Amino acid sequence: MKPTTVLSLVSAVFFAAGSAAVSLWAFLAHKDAETGVKWHYWLAPILMLGVVACLLQVAGMYWLQVGRKETSARRRGVSAH
Repeated sequence: MKPTTVLSLVSAVFFAAGSAAVSLWAFLAHKDAETGVKWHYWLAPILMLGVVACLLQVAGMYWLQVGRKETSARRRGVSAH
């Protein structure tokens, strides 16, 4: 498998994990006991979790469509292109 493929997949997973952590922090850190949670404080984490889901789906589908073929082709000694 190409190093750029591995780097792309690892970057997507780390970015997704970081986005999930930031969205959780944004939700927990901005809770106001008197007035409740303002709408933009609960909407932002939901949007970021959507981004996390999209990134993980793209990384997973890339692995299923391209990564497995490259890996199996290299084991057999055949070029994947």
